[in-house]
Amino acid sequence: MSQAPEAQAQAQSAAHKRNRNRRQVALRSYALIAALASTLSLTACGGGGSADVVTFDIGVAVGGQPLSGVQVTAGASQTISIIAGQSIELDASEPVAWTLEVGGSTVTGSGTTVYYAGATITQTAVSDSRIVVDTSAAFPLVAPVPITFIATSTLDSAQVATVNVLITN
Repeated sequence: MSQAPEAQAQAQSAAHKRNRNRRQVALRSYALIAALASTLSLTACGGGGSADVVTFDIGVAVGGQPLSGVQVTAGASQTISIIAGQSIELDASEPVAWTLEVGGSTVTGSGTTVYYAGATITQTAVSDSRIVVDTSAAFPLVAPVPITFIATSTLDSAQVATVNVLITN
């Protein structure tokens, strides 16, 4: 009779070990499933997979003529010189939020005119992807006038391109 309680205790101990092993297997399975789900979600949002990343680009025209060999892509910047009196047109391949900086200040609003360092600068939003800026100077400029266009994609705000423009005589 003394063996019956001992055998019963061993059986309970063995059952306890099996249950503990099952819980450990279940926890490991859940951890594996969570890791796979995280990996797949990162791939879906472009944060870790090798999915194709589509970035926008900006075409540039000066005086109505496209500049050959100038294509500004997201993450890059380009510097262009124009002569006072010329217009510059920037056309992004997708909708963007345009920011124009003149003399360290942000210029907002379509149809806005700024006078800076002898240059007259008027910006006009033509569409949600295209902006035209007209320039002029009543007198010869003392020095080139720098202005900066920053295009931020409205589809992916991490996609930003910069066009630096020097207005000269």
